[in-house]
Amino acid sequence: MVPARSVRGIACAAGVLVAGASIWSGCSVEKNYELLSFFFDGVPNPNAPQSTLAGGSGAAMRDSPTYTVHPPFAEARCDACHKSMFDRTGIGAEVCQECHAGTQDEFAMMHGPVSVGACLWCHVPHQSAYAHLLKRPERETCTQCHRSELLNHEVVAEHADETRGCLECHVGHGSDARYLLRDHTYRPVPAEEG
Repeated sequence: MVPARSVRGIACAAGVLVAGASIWSGCSVEKNYELLSFFFDGVPNPNAPQSTLAGGSGAAMRDSPTYTVHPPFAEARCDACHKSMFDRTGIGAEVCQECHAGTQDEFAMMHGPVSVGACLWCHVPHQSAYAHLLKRPERETCTQCHRSELLNHEVVAEHADETRGCLECHVGHGSDARYLLRDHTYRPVPAEEG
């Protein structure tokens, strides 16, 4: 039986070696994919065929007409958001605000998740098959909170049309208009005179 002290020493030495090798070779996924993927889940394989890089869903993300990628991720600048390659905790609005300062109070009317810094409710940080780095298709992203059956379909007929996108009329982050509308598009249905 190996004493616990020896096991800890071996584990510590292995950690120092891995850290040293990582610092020596940089944070390049292309050069260090095997090492990085051994220690971290979710490291994209740079050698995978482009049409299969879909976050494990099997969809052809890069073939999507609206495929978007976060510039620091595309440029392999992991340290723009992750303070070190071993820091995978605490990534939130404070990190997003380092580059996107002023977003939380940019407009008179702010979308609730934006104003409290809940960026990851709607967006993914690396790459997406959808515009604006959205987690899901536009309507699905919105209806994760704004359930379709709770929207007033009588006043705004477009709410009932599943083929319409919410961002056709509304702005995702904020607006100077009520209901986060683009260009004051809200026109209430006139009440019938009786």
